[in-house]
Parts: sequence; C-alpha cells; structure tokens
Amino acid sequence: MRYVRLEWLAADVMAGLPSAAARAAVQDLLVEVAKYPDRWPAPGGEEVVDEFGTRCWISYAAYSDGLEVRDIGWVD
Repeated sequence: MRYVRLEWLAADVMAGLPSAAARAAVQDLLVEVAKYPDRWPAPGGEEVVDEFGTRCWISYAAYSDGLEVRDIGWVD
C-alpha cells in the first residue's frame, strides 16, 4: 500500500497555509505526485526532490511504500 506521510515541519507548514484554497492546491499536488511512482527518486530517503505546482511546491523523499513530505512552500 502506498501512502504519503507529512513530516512535522511539513505538517506545521500545511496548517499555516493562508487559506483553504492554498491547502487544497498543495493536496492536489501531493495527489498528482503520488500517482506516478515511476517518477519518484530511488527509494530509501537519501534523495529529496522538489515538485512544483502553480503557486506551491513540495520537497519529498521516496520509500518502497510511499512518500515522505519534508517541506511545503506557497507563493502569495
């Protein structure tokens, strides 16, 4: 089973996003990234990758069973 785990920093940032629309945009980006495991970095958490949406970005590492989100960003 694949899953997405938010690290404490990413969870704090997610909670601090300026609006429900911002949180929805980040969640949409997370869903889009999770759909394509063939595009993830090698499993094991050694490599952190950034993915960008229209007004947001996420940094994540991959593991054999899912993603670990390390940070989230938003541009006003």
